[in-house]
Amino acid sequence: MIYSMTGYAIQSQEILEDSITIEIRSLNSKFFDFSVKCPDYFFPLEEQIKRITKQKLARGKIEIRIKKSNNSQIKDEINLGELRQQMNHLKKISPESTKEKLLELALLMPKKNHKKTKKITKKFQSHFFEFFQKVTEEVMAFRKKEGRALHKELIKYATQISAQVVKLKKRDKQRIKNKKEKLKMSFDAVGQKYNQTRLEEEMIYYIEKLDITEEIVRLNQHKKYFLELLSSENEVGKKVNFLSQEMLRETNTIGSKSNDFELQKSVVIIKEKLEKIKEQIQNVL
Repeated sequence: MIYSMTGYAIQSQEILEDSITIEIRSLNSKFFDFSVKCPDYFFPLEEQIKRITKQKLARGKIEIRIKKSNNSQIKDEINLGELRQQMNHLKKISPESTKEKLLELALLMPKKNHKKTKKITKKFQSHFFEFFQKVTEEVMAFRKKEGRALHKELIKYATQISAQVVKLKKRDKQRIKNKKEKLKMSFDAVGQKYNQTRLEEEMIYYIEKLDITEEIVRLNQHKKYFLELLSSENEVGKKVNFLSQEMLRETNTIGSKSNDFELQKSVVIIKEKLEKIKEQIQNVL
C-alpha cells in the first residue's frame, strides 16, 4: 500500500517537570525539506531531531513545532535590594526626582536575569525522543490513511486506461483493414495496370509507419508495472511519476500515428486519465 506525503500530528506529554507539545506537519515535496521551530533549550537536539525525522518520514516538506512550559510556575519576585540599588543610581542621575518617581523608573528598568540556563539531562533526552518517535509514528499512520485514498483513485484511473487500451486494440485491427482496402480501391480507380507484388510491398511499408502495436504493448507493460508499484510498501513516488511520463509518451506516439477518429478519442481519454494520475502522484511518498 502506498503512503501519502500529507500527514499531521500534535501531542502533549509531561516529561519530568515540563509539559512538552510536539506538532508535525508534512506536505508533498520532491526532496526532504525540513524545518523546526523550538525554544533555545532544544537547540542541542536539533540534529538528532532532523535525523530521526529523515529516517521515519523520508521525504516531503516537514514542519516541526516544539513548545515547552514548566509545570512549577515560578513567580517573579521583586528583589528589594536590587530595586534600592537602582533607585540610588537614578538619584545620582536626577537628584530633583521624588522617591515616587524614582521608584516608578526603577520598576520600569529591565530586570537582571539571575536564572541559569538549564542543561538537558540524559534522562530528559531519553524521554523526549521516545515521545518524538511516537508523534512521528502518528504522522505515518495519517500518511497511510491518506495513501489508501490515493491508491483507490489511482487504481480507478489505471482501470479506465485499461478499458481504452482494449478499445485501441480492437479498433486498430479494423483500421489497418480499412487502410488496405482504401489503398487498393484508389489504385483500382486509376484504371491502369500495376505490379501487384510492388503494391503489396508499398502497402506494407506505408502500414508499418502507422502500426501502433509496439506502443500498445509498451503502454500495457508500463501500466502493469505501475499497478505493481501501487501495491508496494516501499517509497515509490518517483518511480510511478516516471512511469506516468512513459505512458504519456507512448500515448502521444499512438495519437500521432493513429490517423483515425475512434483511436483519437481513446487517446484523448487516456491522456485525460494520465493527467489526473500525474496530479495525484505528486503526493505519493
